[in-house]
Amino acid sequence: MLRLRRTRTWGTLALGLLLGLTIGGATTVGVLIGRRSSEMPPLPGLADLQLRAASTHGGETFAVATGFIDDEVEGLYALDFLTGDLQCLVVNPRNGNLGGWFKTNVASYLSVEKGKKPSYLLVTGQINAAGGYGGQRPAHSLCYVADANSGEVAAFTFPWAKAATTAGVAQASEMKPIGKWKLRNIGGQ
Repeated sequence: MLRLRRTRTWGTLALGLLLGLTIGGATTVGVLIGRRSSEMPPLPGLADLQLRAASTHGGETFAVATGFIDDEVEGLYALDFLTGDLQCLVVNPRNGNLGGWFKTNVASYLSVEKGKKPSYLLVTGQINAAGGYGGQRPAHSLCYVADANSGEVAAFTFPWAKAATTAGVAQASEMKPIGKWKLRNIGGQ
């Protein structure tokens, strides 16, 4: 019995050593391949490729999404289903402080049915519009809010002064609706 236990111990040790060497060897090969591929020139046309991604997520009573406000700044949109409050918070990349706070209430634009719990969807898109707010250009992103119950969707944006970000001045204003559409046609409405 003692001899069997020693054999198992040595077998386990050998297996662990073999597994460790395999992982170490694979890591070394990965580092060497990565180093070699970083020395290779980029594929034609992809040298200046910059990826931009927006994300969104929601639950039963809250949704968040991100969208680019200008070339250097991203905003966080947040929609509270219980109150209908839509806000966009922007962090100033130069100092890390709050660079902007924009808000509206979507319930005043979307026909939320009385007594029915709103079921909102929230996504962002891009727009590149010149002017629109007394000569001040709007943010580069639109925030789309849809009510899944009524089938209505509204788009919102806000004025954005890039120079204020550079100067470290926080901005705040009401979000403005860009448009409203009905995506669901029930009963010929």
